[in-house]
Amino acid sequence: MKPQLLCTFTYIDQLPSCIGNVHKTYNNDVANLKCYSYIDTPRCIVCIYNVYTNEKRLKDTISINRKKDTNTFYSINALNSLIKVLNNGILDKTFEVEWVNYMNSLLLSDGLDSYKVIKIRELTI
Repeated sequence: MKPQLLCTFTYIDQLPSCIGNVHKTYNNDVANLKCYSYIDTPRCIVCIYNVYTNEKRLKDTISINRKKDTNTFYSINALNSLIKVLNNGILDKTFEVEWVNYMNSLLLSDGLDSYKVIKIRELTI
C-alpha cells in the first residue's frame, strides 16, 4: 500500500498529546513524523507524517501533498486555487508552478477560489 501524507493541526501546548494521539490512532504505523511551527504564529503547529492505512482519520487532520525540493506542503484545493490565480482564472493541470516561491510553506484552501500561504519552520522534537 502506498503511504498517505497527512497533516494534523495543533498548538504548541498540545503537541505531546497530539503526537501520542497520532501514534495511537494509526497503531504506530506512522513514518517520517515532523512538526512545524507557523513563522508568524509560533503557537500554531502542524504535524506532518506518512501512514500506510487510511481507515481512520484523526481530528483536525487533512491529506496533503509535498514538493520535496522546496519543502512545500499543499492541499489539492489550494493548488487548484493557486493555479487559477497565477493563470488568469484558468485551471490548467499542466500549468508549471514556480515552487521556489513557496519554499518552506504550507498552502491551504481559504474558501471557494482562494488559498493562503503559511510560512513554516521545522521544530526539533
